[in-house]
Amino acid sequence: MNTNDGTPLLLFGDSYRFPDIFHATRFLAPDPLVVLERGDELVLLTNSLEEGRARKQSRATTIENVDAYGARELRAAMHPISDATATVIGRFLAAHQAKRIRVPEFFPLALADRLRASGVELSVVDGLEQRRRAKRDDEIAALEATQRATEEAWQLGVDAIARADARPDGTLQLDGATLTVERVRSIVEGALLERGCLAESTIIAPGKQAADPHMIGTGPIRANEPVVMDIFPQHKETRYYADMTRTVSKGAPPAEIVKMYEIVRQAQDAGIKALRPGITGLEVHELVEDLIFAAGYDTLRPGHKHDLNDPVTRGFIPGSRWGSASISRVRSGGSRPAMWIVAPTASHALVRAMIPRTARVLTAT
Repeated sequence: MNTNDGTPLLLFGDSYRFPDIFHATRFLAPDPLVVLERGDELVLLTNSLEEGRARKQSRATTIENVDAYGARELRAAMHPISDATATVIGRFLAAHQAKRIRVPEFFPLALADRLRASGVELSVVDGLEQRRRAKRDDEIAALEATQRATEEAWQLGVDAIARADARPDGTLQLDGATLTVERVRSIVEGALLERGCLAESTIIAPGKQAADPHMIGTGPIRANEPVVMDIFPQHKETRYYADMTRTVSKGAPPAEIVKMYEIVRQAQDAGIKALRPGITGLEVHELVEDLIFAAGYDTLRPGHKHDLNDPVTRGFIPGSRWGSASISRVRSGGSRPAMWIVAPTASHALVRAMIPRTARVLTAT
């Protein structure tokens, strides 16, 4: 992130879609919020509908109402409504003597143009998302809770596959009906919903469908074939994600699949063993990739399709993938191992290693 020279930071947007806004305010609202951050001061500008709840739930040091800046009258008199929004924000900035501001990359271009036209000087701050990489204890607990919910939901899906019987044609049936991908996905996503999480496009990819990265899967599940289960829900309240992949099979999978699994497992073990304070994700990634390539599998170098999995966090952090683009380093400290095993996705013959959700072990330099 760019060095802060004292210029205040202006955020605009709703906190459901923009994780940086939620991270700053700890306040969930579907309507756009205006947030002005200057040192330890955090001013939240919101509407009358959200003001009371913002005072109870947000971490803002000051709460202000848009109507104090003429929002109601401006909306009635100005068209388009975006002109009224820009005028309100301009008055808000003037009241706080903020003639120069920094904005994130996701700040609306049209709004920025209107503010510049009114005399406000804007600059884009780089690397704002890096603030979310360091986790507090409560954030670690939130990540772990989402992960536990994911594991429980996954287990229910696996139990359904395990209870199923194979028909003569190889398709599975459960309780007298064909066991389809859609049924298993419904079990998993329903269980996540009961645990306060929302999952969309959960991957349950059987057989050849599993070889297509991010194919969500469809149709009957068959015995003796790999089923890739990739589950990545978000907790509806804390906004943190989990992401785990497992490969299961009802009955023994083909020998080639077992071979792929073992190669990936060995490469994964080697990657975990290589972890030490100071090593980069790139070095671990290349070690793992070399082992898979040496076993006779194309890793698509350059342009590898899958890196080691992202650090799980609240929203995606651009540039944080643990692979060829990563400059993150492992440092010592914390009570957890630096990486734990997620069963490899055998049909991909690629490593799927979950980075632990704690800045006590992982940090950016």
